[in-house]
Amino acid sequence: MDKKRILAIDDSMQQINTFQGILTPQFTFRAAKSASEALSFLNSNQVDVVLLDIEMPNISGFEFLKDIRRIPSYIDVPVIIVSSKSGKEFDEQVKNSGVADVLPKPVIPEKLISTIEKHLS
Repeated sequence: MDKKRILAIDDSMQQINTFQGILTPQFTFRAAKSASEALSFLNSNQVDVVLLDIEMPNISGFEFLKDIRRIPSYIDVPVIIVSSKSGKEFDEQVKNSGVADVLPKPVIPEKLISTIEKHLS
């Protein structure tokens, strides 16, 4: 069976390495260090789940989310926010953004995998 493809978008190399270590045994893992890098990757590749950091330089995670939803093949792809951000304003943005889920940083490996699997089934 083909492994499901996960794209993680985070400007922290440390966070990308963490994701890679957790996800590589079970999934095909790709990473992008910026929203623009992710968008160019998505223009020619399909993924099954996107892990998205919100606080990134140039294009925020929420702006990226609007951009990705304009690509027909990505309208229904689950996007899971992984962020250390919290608070009322953040919760409101999340609620209105159409994301599948939110996980706090630092990410708990078992929680990350179970959340991805929940949205793949």
